[in-house]
Amino acid sequence: MTGMERVPMGPPWSVDLIADLHAGVLPPEVAAQLRPRVEADPEAREVLQALDATLADLEALPPIPMPDHVAARIDAALAAEARPAAPVVSLDEARKRRNRRLGLGGGVLVAAAAAFGIVLAVAPGGNEATTPPAAQNTTTKTTNASAAPPLAVKESELGAAVGDVLKAQNYGPLETQDRLSGCLQGGGIASTSKPLGISPITLDGKNAVMAVLPAGLGQYRLVVLDPSTCGPDKPEGVLANTTIGQK
Repeated sequence: MTGMERVPMGPPWSVDLIADLHAGVLPPEVAAQLRPRVEADPEAREVLQALDATLADLEALPPIPMPDHVAARIDAALAAEARPAAPVVSLDEARKRRNRRLGLGGGVLVAAAAAFGIVLAVAPGGNEATTPPAAQNTTTKTTNASAAPPLAVKESELGAAVGDVLKAQNYGPLETQDRLSGCLQGGGIASTSKPLGISPITLDGKNAVMAVLPAGLGQYRLVVLDPSTCGPDKPEGVLANTTIGQK
């Protein structure tokens, strides 16, 4: 309703209208005129009293906890939202990149063919030609440099590592979900679901594996394990165990 609001005539009034008045959803000017008339009518007043009693009963109910499996699914969805999305690249840009790679690849092949011809010319035997030691050392250094070191974490700042660990599903030296479950069992941690995120780290300089587990709506359980000592009946393998998030 807009403009000059018309006050419904009565009694009698419909239960829906009385419920709207009770809920406070009517326009203020209509409610101001309608309430004294409704309260003066015995039947309408009984409906208001019944609505008051129902509201009081609902407010007196104990809080109903969310089922664990529902909370876990919500936490998993929130964790998925926290992971960075893949960048969107236009089709034209992708074609340009492909063409640039093809051009570079062609140049590399030509250079490689020319170098191969020079090697054959210098070493006609072919089979006796070997990779120079300097080239072997360069390859080894490149391979070692490409292996990223594990995330360095301080025990007092576990929460700062959650974002990085949520992006990973790397069991590291634990290798499997079964091994992770056994290590959690050893620490008295009951969890059979797949972790929201898991990654090798160093905890204050010590090699470890950090797992992020669901712990209720808006909460995460952070567990850090020593892969060399953790296992069933080995609580000493749990290096850290804490819960973060809203309670």
